[in-house]
Amino acid sequence: VALVLTYFQIKQFRFAHSVDLVFDLEQKFDTPEMISDRKLAAKALRAGICGKELGPILDFFETLGIFVSRHAVDKELVWNSFSYWILRYAALAHGQIEATRKAESDNTYWQEFESLVICMTKIETKRRHLKSPPSFSKEQLDSFLVEESAE
Repeated sequence: VALVLTYFQIKQFRFAHSVDLVFDLEQKFDTPEMISDRKLAAKALRAGICGKELGPILDFFETLGIFVSRHAVDKELVWNSFSYWILRYAALAHGQIEATRKAESDNTYWQEFESLVICMTKIETKRRHLKSPPSFSKEQLDSFLVEESAE
């Protein structure tokens, strides 16, 4: 009985910690600095420029991907809070990721982000009862970039 009780207490503690961490990440994602980074990235993507502007966004999601893969945060909570941005930035950043990997001769750049995208895609497909993984039209991605770059 004591072992079962301890197990459930640990599980409850881990979930509560996961919730706190996701709330902290949400706050970081909405800081003026991160909003500015997101605007710069969106403007660069709208202009067809693939440069360093996307780095802070991909790095944020890379960290989030590590937390998900290490079970530090609940993947359903992450889906609920961040999938909108994760899936759209993934669709927009594919070329940048490949270009950086090629330029640096290092395929590990944003590897955890890619794992996160796979995880979020599975949850998105299941939760929204989609017959195939979500995809976005050029118009939808353009609208997203307008929204992200809005003053």
